[in-house]
Amino acid sequence: MAGKKKKRSEPELVLQSAIIKVLRDHLKENILMTAFPSGGGGYIRGAKLKRAGLVAGWPDIQLIYKGIYYGIEVKTPTGRLSSAQRKIHKQLTKMGCSVAVVRSIREVMEIVLDWNLVRRYKPSVEGSDTSSIVGLGRTQQVNKS
Repeated sequence: MAGKKKKRSEPELVLQSAIIKVLRDHLKENILMTAFPSGGGGYIRGAKLKRAGLVAGWPDIQLIYKGIYYGIEVKTPTGRLSSAQRKIHKQLTKMGCSVAVVRSIREVMEIVLDWNLVRRYKPSVEGSDTSSIVGLGRTQQVNKS
């Protein structure tokens, strides 16, 4: 059948959507949260967003609580940070912000528990433990084997 486009797989978007749903259920009520889908869409969309003021590299999910910024970068298990992401994350960290890279709902919940942003959370996995979070300054990356 000619003219039918193959549907593009977007595993990072699927993961981010699931994370947003969980965060809405568990974050403290007075936390501001937003996400801006700046990736994808091709060169033309990227050029328009850049002209409009978008700076590449900002975390996918942005939280503000009591005047403090928290950024969550969502990656698939094989996803890597771009140089723009590494640069922005480093700048945010130097300014006293907290930034984390997560690859699962469990990891994001460990991070927001560590940041004390959760009003309630009961891990569904027995033996879940937040002590496995590795702190890299105020930037955190959770890697589980």
